[in-house]
Amino acid sequence: MSSENELPDISSMRIKEMKEELKNMSVDFSDCFDKDSLMERLIDARSGKVQGKKKEEVKVEQTEPAQQSSESSSSFDKEAYAAELRVKKVRELRTMCAQNDIRWANLIEKEELVQALVSYQAEAVKFSPSGKILPGKVAQIDDEILAKEVAGGATTPLMLDVYATWCGPCKMMAPLLEEAAAELGNKVRVAKIDSDEYPEWSGKLNVRGLPTVVIFDGKTGKELERVEGALPKEGLLQLARKHL
Repeated sequence: MSSENELPDISSMRIKEMKEELKNMSVDFSDCFDKDSLMERLIDARSGKVQGKKKEEVKVEQTEPAQQSSESSSSFDKEAYAAELRVKKVRELRTMCAQNDIRWANLIEKEELVQALVSYQAEAVKFSPSGKILPGKVAQIDDEILAKEVAGGATTPLMLDVYATWCGPCKMMAPLLEEAAAELGNKVRVAKIDSDEYPEWSGKLNVRGLPTVVIFDGKTGKELERVEGALPKEGLLQLARKHL
């Protein structure tokens, strides 16, 4: 039996590797939206603070998203989601709020945090297939979320920024992308994905330079156009509006 000392150092692991280990342990990480929260969950899982779920429970969780995605956004079960949130600790709820840019400083009671997150999710599922992209915001997404967003069936095009943290032009374009997203509002989904964390997608998309901005059709998920290199705000807006 492997000991914890034989496991890879968590701080040196990539997001995909952490997710894979958590999956193998049947530990839920659906509320972890960045590397830090995944690291914390994996630390808790290895120490036994977080227990993996039984196989029967995991099967239910794996089938529910597919059923929900095939239905209209009105099928989002607010009460079920609220019940799921109520079993979490206040600290976890506050972390989720912070990760989704929900102001929680004035939310004193636990139920207030729950309702804020329910409202966020209800709005999210109306706009994007994964429920992780909000109107007027740039969503930092992973490989699983991107797969859902380009699967088709959406009402709006997706503008994806493929970037790297070390890329100077990527850093320059980041605030401009946020401004463009705010102006596009609910007309376009705007997201970004780290090419170093998810090289498989860079390969699938045949990305040759950074940043690369790709526009996908909402209904079919097919690529419509791409631009390699940093764009000014007006360039981003023009690119997106061409496909509305």
